[in-house]
Amino acid sequence: MNGNPMDQNNFCDSDIVRNAVEEMRNRKNCCCPRFIQGPTGPTGPTGPATVTVGLTTTGIPGSAATVTNTGTSGNAVLNFAIPAGATGPTGATGATGATGATGPTGLAGATGPTGATGATGPAGTGATGATGPTGATGPSPIITIGTVTTGTPGSTASASITGTTPNFFLNLTIPAGATGPTGATGVTGPAGATGPTGAAGATGATGPTGAAGTAGATGPTGPTGPAGATGATGPTGATGATGATGPTGPTGPTGPTGPTGP
Repeated sequence: MNGNPMDQNNFCDSDIVRNAVEEMRNRKNCCCPRFIQGPTGPTGPTGPATVTVGLTTTGIPGSAATVTNTGTSGNAVLNFAIPAGATGPTGATGATGATGATGPTGLAGATGPTGATGATGPAGTGATGATGPTGATGPSPIITIGTVTTGTPGSTASASITGTTPNFFLNLTIPAGATGPTGATGVTGPAGATGPTGAAGATGATGPTGAAGTAGATGPTGPTGPAGATGATGPTGATGATGATGPTGPTGPTGPTGPTGP
């Protein structure tokens, strides 16, 4: 059992104490002094806004399970003591193993000093009065969906809670499903109407002049065309200057005498 058995949280909530008080009341001829019931306790505080699980310990077999609050009335921290189960039956004896070599004898340790005797604890207190009425229930938490994240296919889904009392946000991570098989190709739809012709683009710059090509072979001479009409006689030109007299040529030989006439 954790904590002091006389602690307020333990003592007030202990079934053992309440059962003991009830048994003492039912005994008519008990020679033990009777417990005197105290006055009714004050109204309990408002229920906790948050409840957190603290320590969980294992008690001795046959003991009662207990729950204690080590936090505050507004933020409870619950510690659980759960009794261990009964010891199971003894198993069959195993085969005896080979005897190991005897180890060397260790040195005797020095005897420790005797501890001082502890002080005697205070005498027990009488039974506590009846439990007061339960306090008002704390505000109900308001849970809102926060972020929803898509995880990788095959991963584990997870959830987390953020925020403060009483407003909480539930954040989810959901793995993506595996990619399904590719579906069959759908029927080709009708061709759409031809859109209007766009505006003519600006004329590009003139490219450089290419190199002159090789001259081709001369073709055959074409036929002579018909003679054109005689043009009008042009005006008589001015008389040119008399040219210089050329040299006298050599005298020719005398010709034969002709016959005498009658």
